[in-house]
Amino acid sequence: MAAALRTAPGRLWLVEFDGTLGLVRTTNVEKDEAIQALRAIETVGGERVRLVTIGTSGTIRAATRKFLT
Repeated sequence: MAAALRTAPGRLWLVEFDGTLGLVRTTNVEKDEAIQALRAIETVGGERVRLVTIGTSGTIRAATRKFLT
């Protein structure tokens, strides 16, 4: 997954990923572009994937609490 993010435009950091669910960090200015870049990723490690944004948050702590617990 990290390799797929490196090829995406903008500044994206993989904060957490458990194989099916993950958390990506970007700047507030690039949020919309980051969502578009994630939707454009079609394969990871040779396998077809579909990335879906389930929400956004202002902080990593809040995003972890809201979406990863």
